[in-house]
Amino acid sequence: MSSDISLIPAQPQDYDDLSMFLSFEYFVHRHLDWRPSLDWLGKQPFWIAKVKDEIIGCFAAVPEPERYAWVRLFACSALYSRTAMWQEFFQRCLQQFGQKVETVGALGVENWFIKLLDSSNFTVSQKIIVLEWNKGEIAPISLSDSFHLRKMKPSDFEGVFSLDQKCFSPAWQLSLTSMENAFKQAGYATIIETNQQIVGYQITTESLSSAHLARIAVDPDLQGKNLGKSILNDLLLFYTHSGIHRFTVNTQNDNFKSQALYHQAGFSETNESYPVYEYKIK
Repeated sequence: MSSDISLIPAQPQDYDDLSMFLSFEYFVHRHLDWRPSLDWLGKQPFWIAKVKDEIIGCFAAVPEPERYAWVRLFACSALYSRTAMWQEFFQRCLQQFGQKVETVGALGVENWFIKLLDSSNFTVSQKIIVLEWNKGEIAPISLSDSFHLRKMKPSDFEGVFSLDQKCFSPAWQLSLTSMENAFKQAGYATIIETNQQIVGYQITTESLSSAHLARIAVDPDLQGKNLGKSILNDLLLFYTHSGIHRFTVNTQNDNFKSQALYHQAGFSETNESYPVYEYKIK
């Protein structure tokens, strides 16, 4: 990379300049996150590349949870080499991680970004597939009287967070802060509890004409008791009564239990999918 380019850690005071840079550049990868990319300012690794005082690139891969880091942001000016910029940022990132991070993950959303990942020893670990529901009939689901389904409240966050940690692998776990952000963006969020313990939850976002089931989890020790089906049934009834009849949900291509749940509820797979890339740090 050219000697007139300097790489420096990004700081919160860089927000306005970064926001302006990102709004005009084409080669921008943003992770599909509950937090806007620039919300990670002040945490590391978050780097910017400058020529004199002008930003020409940026990179963020803040680990959350501690052992797993998603590439949350990468952007490069069209006037400079994306490959050289990426390699320089990524090597700085690996040095900064040291022994603290085991895996770096990245979603292959853009073709140009996928080419960078392919050239950097990232490998595809799985795919995110998108399913859609637009059928009118909703089958009734029987839920035991010992379980209670209700709307989620802020006081539920710690219980939902604990359940989330139990249900998901590190790559897909949410921090408590991300959980709170997800709740703030939700159109409809519910939990199932028994004996004052949260054993299932869902968070759904919405637009004018559709809804997206962004997060759902059921205690693995209580699967087979119609908890997931009840959560989905309640969700579909809530939105169809509100005039929304199109729903989407994402899941992993190797998560056959979740796929079976969605298929039974009337969801069908679309042609939309995104590869999940991982880089294992030795």
